[in-house]
Amino acid sequence: MPFNLGGPELVLVLVVVLIVFGAGKLPTVFGQLGKGVRTFREEAQNEDVKSVLGSTSTSTTVTSGKFCTSCGKSNADGAKFCASCGTPLAA
Repeated sequence: MPFNLGGPELVLVLVVVLIVFGAGKLPTVFGQLGKGVRTFREEAQNEDVKSVLGSTSTSTTVTSGKFCTSCGKSNADGAKFCASCGTPLAA
């Protein structure tokens, strides 16, 4: 286990959770916790897929204006910061 939790520590955590939330809300609390963990895992997998797909994409040609190096959005020629994400643009 990543935090080196044994049986007594897990029982203590369960008792604290039981005291804080009460027995009636435990199914709801653990259900929401499970949904949060599931969502986190799905998003982490989606980011991995996006990074792989992004590294294999072809290069684009810049015709006019400044493009943000962070988000890739097009900006006006005289812009110093990206209008979308606020990143400073290269001079």
